[in-house]
Amino acid sequence: MDKSLRADGPMKLVLCGCGRLHVTCGPVTLHFDRDELLAFADGVNRLAAMVKRHPAGLAPAARPGAHTEVCH
Repeated sequence: MDKSLRADGPMKLVLCGCGRLHVTCGPVTLHFDRDELLAFADGVNRLAAMVKRHPAGLAPAARPGAHTEVCH
């Protein structure tokens, strides 16, 4: 996978005039205060470590087509 995550550029972090941090990846922007961003980053790092430990992939949360709270 391309480390930039998207063809339109890498993730961006901007300190807004309102004092919040804006993390943008393509069309999605997330807004955090400092502590929220650090907690979010720790959580994503933990999930990334889980994926690295299972190079063949993680098991699906449900059978294909089944509706669950993790389904999109």
